[in-house]
Amino acid sequence: MKQKYNCPVLVREIQDTLFMSQQQIAAKLKVSQQSISNWMIGTRNPGPFAASELLTMATESGIDISKHEANPAFDGINSYMKKNKSRELVRIFELYSRMSGADKKRLVRYAEGMK
Repeated sequence: MKQKYNCPVLVREIQDTLFMSQQQIAAKLKVSQQSISNWMIGTRNPGPFAASELLTMATESGIDISKHEANPAFDGINSYMKKNKSRELVRIFELYSRMSGADKKRLVRYAEGMK
């Protein structure tokens, strides 16, 4: 996956979409449950084989993987928020990261209109 995709958000969406536990995902990918946990909290990234299988699993389940392309600026802000702010704000950033480009633009226009 080599930092091309936001792995924690992608794994969480796979888990939510397929209604699978970490253990079930781990069994399907032939990795440990601890590996899945590490990917979800961002302490580690999947190896090449697991990353390929993860992307295949996402694609087969109908998840638009292009929504999960890494964005270094966003990832930096998200990391800061996780360490320093409330869970609600982190959730907003997680939801924003899942939005399509068009939805993000609409949200920004809406927020600018609220000023």
